[in-house]
Amino acid sequence: MANFPTPESLPDFLAWKPPYVQQLISHRLLVPQGKIEIFGPYKSWKSMTAIDLAFSLSTGTPWLGMNTHMSTVLVVQLEIPKFAYQDRIRKYALGNHSNPSTNLYLQTIRNLKLDKGWGKELMYQWITMSQAQVIIIDPLYKVISGRLTDEWDMRQFTDSMDEVIDKTGVSVVIIHHEGKEMVIEGEKYDRGADASFGSAVLGWWIDSSIQLRAEFEGSNNINVRFPLLRLSEDDIKPMKVNINRNNLVFTKMEQEETNDIYIQLPNMPTLPINPNV
Repeated sequence: MANFPTPESLPDFLAWKPPYVQQLISHRLLVPQGKIEIFGPYKSWKSMTAIDLAFSLSTGTPWLGMNTHMSTVLVVQLEIPKFAYQDRIRKYALGNHSNPSTNLYLQTIRNLKLDKGWGKELMYQWITMSQAQVIIIDPLYKVISGRLTDEWDMRQFTDSMDEVIDKTGVSVVIIHHEGKEMVIEGEKYDRGADASFGSAVLGWWIDSSIQLRAEFEGSNNINVRFPLLRLSEDDIKPMKVNINRNNLVFTKMEQEETNDIYIQLPNMPTLPINPNV
C-alpha cells in the first residue's frame, strides 16, 4: 500500500513550516509541481507562445513582463513535422538572440498517449534524461486517447499526470484549444476559464489558465487574459502582445483601460465581456 501522510491536528498543521517555494513565473502563475493551461482559438499564436515561454524559462528572462526563474524545460510537440518545428525554433532563437543550449530540450513525436501506461513511462524516461523541471505539452488533444468532453476520460489523463508530477516534481504547461463561443441572441458571453474545449475536469485540475485571442484573423497582436489564478493573491491585468513575424520577438504593448460590458446569463453570475474581443 502507498505510504500516504497521516492526518494532523490543527496545532500540528499550523506549526508546519513549509519549504521555500521558488516561483517559476511571478504572481505564483507557475510554481514547482504547478499546472498551467494556455488556450485559445485557431491561429491565436498558442504554439509560438509556448516556444516563447520555453525560452524565457530556460534562460530566466521575463515572460510577458513577468519574472521567471531559470529552469530546465522539456517541450513535447505533437502537431507539426520535426523539420517545420525546427524552422520555428531556429527563427525564434536567432530573432531573440537566445541559446539556452544546456537546459532546453525538445521532443517531436506524432503519437503519445499520457493516459496510457506506455506513454507515462516514456514521459518518465524523457524527464529523467533531461532532468526537466517544467514540461510543456503541445497540444492536449494529441495525448489523450479518450474523448476530451468525457469526464471519465479526462480524469484518466489528469490522474496520470498527477502521478508524473508526484514522482518527478515537474511543473506542467498544457497547450489547448478553445471551445465554441457562447452566443445568445447575437450577444457573446464570456465563459472565462470554462471557454477551453472539453470536460470541466481540466479546469478543476489546473492552477492557472491563460487565454489568447488574436485581435482579428491573421493579426500579429494577441489579447492575453488570465481567467483562472488559483494560487495568486492578486489579479493579473489583461495585456496586449505584438509578435513580429520576421523574427518572432514578443513585445508587451501599452494598453489603455477599457470599460467591460456585463451581460447576465439566466440563473448565473454576471460575467464581463471585453468589447474588443
